[in-house]
Amino acid sequence: MKHRSRGFTLLELMVVLALAAVILALGAPAFNDFRANNRLTGVANDFLGALQVARTEAIKRQVPASVCPSDDGSSCTSGNFRGWIAFVDADSSCTRTTTGTTEPLLRIETRIDSDAAKAIYEVSKGVCISFGADGFRKTIAGKDTADKTIFCDSRGIENQKGTNMSAARGIEVTPTGRARVTRVKDDLSSWSLTCPPS
Repeated sequence: MKHRSRGFTLLELMVVLALAAVILALGAPAFNDFRANNRLTGVANDFLGALQVARTEAIKRQVPASVCPSDDGSSCTSGNFRGWIAFVDADSSCTRTTTGTTEPLLRIETRIDSDAAKAIYEVSKGVCISFGADGFRKTIAGKDTADKTIFCDSRGIENQKGTNMSAARGIEVTPTGRARVTRVKDDLSSWSLTCPPS
């Protein structure tokens, strides 16, 4: 008695491949948005973490601590928070003194714009955030306080499809030193910051 070999016919394979192609074509854009959203969330959480470390250390050590932009991971630079450092700010200048050990580093974040193909932009109200020994946000003479900062990609702060949430992430530091991340477009629009910067 002959046994017939079993397998897939050419037609069945073509139907399965066509269905797989349709599913991939529908899922790929959503997956790209998912990856971009996760990248922005990661950057915003890293920045929030640096703020929380600076505030906690200011309270614990009973000396001011600050977060400032840094391109080299050691000293403060003018400009945007493309990278940043959190440090003990013993002289309350919002500028890290690199000589001696009076202003140790607490946290370092390398540049977020190193990958031009997946650029993340940052705009901020200021160039430094400082916390006093009581944990409250401090104002430093001659320095604009970065109490509001937005991280975005090429999508800007516009709403994501079907939601009232922005693709961008905004970090706000209240006068009491509490920091929060928001994605609500109305909040971000009210900060009068343009992201990506023009």
